[in-house]
Amino acid sequence: MIRVALDAMGGDLGPRIAFDGAVNILSRHQDIAITIYYSPHSNLDLPAPHDRLSLIACSDVIDGDEEIVLSLFRRRNSTLYQSLNALAQKSSDVVVTLGSTGAMVALARHILGVLRPKLYPALIRELYSNPLRCLVDLGANVHCPPSMLVGFAELGAAYVEALSDEVPKVGLLNVGVESSKGSVVIRETDRLLSDRAWPPYLGYAEGTELFEGEKNVIVCDGMVGNAVLKASEGLLSFLMSKLKGLDGTSSLFETFYQTERRHGACLVGVRGNLVKGHGCSDLAAMIGAIEYGIDIARADLYSAIEARLCNDAI
Repeated sequence: MIRVALDAMGGDLGPRIAFDGAVNILSRHQDIAITIYYSPHSNLDLPAPHDRLSLIACSDVIDGDEEIVLSLFRRRNSTLYQSLNALAQKSSDVVVTLGSTGAMVALARHILGVLRPKLYPALIRELYSNPLRCLVDLGANVHCPPSMLVGFAELGAAYVEALSDEVPKVGLLNVGVESSKGSVVIRETDRLLSDRAWPPYLGYAEGTELFEGEKNVIVCDGMVGNAVLKASEGLLSFLMSKLKGLDGTSSLFETFYQTERRHGACLVGVRGNLVKGHGCSDLAAMIGAIEYGIDIARADLYSAIEARLCNDAI
């Protein structure tokens, strides 16, 4: 039985999509149990009773625009804290939330702990699932020195090894592939990665290599990664709106978007499996994020990554 802890209070559309998403998942998967952490002040009808669905009312909700301050770690009755604590206590196998990225990263580090000292957790987004290719980081970290970017390369490579039969091939996102290009941080990261036996490093990657090409782990700092991702999603939405009604072209784009990669991003580098869905997720995206969480829980992703990063051969 895979046990999902679902933070229902983080999304822009409210807890209803979490309730409906959980019911949908339970109707299609017989080996899934879901615990929903919600605010009783949401004034919504709760899901009908189900033998694999638990509801836990929490008195506090962490809003998406709250600052990451010390008091955050004392808010033990918040839905996000409670769901992460269930993961730490081994009463769940994965947490799924649409809430604040900053709060999730901070609380995950505090409650779960990191896989290795000085290894910063990162958000990974799959750009394509077959063959698997991913982007690291998407916003968990903004100011990234070379050592942090090297850690992202390790996390991304371990992720690919854990979830596919692909050989990881790391590329460092840059403004060009020439050795003279890039900031001091980028050039130093390139030097550090070039000196390592693992992960396999293929050098700089340009933006044109995000969705195709030999490199399947694209590394960048969180600000760049988040901007790249949002720009890509915005372009896709723009194209779908412009092509709507033209011989089904829009539907083709939408089908590709829905089926060729998982919904949400995975936080790696902490002692637990976490999926962060987009704050504006609709019901389909909520269901996709939960299914993503189920997939990584089945693979015991964090344990596989921890085993790989603790290998003496690295």
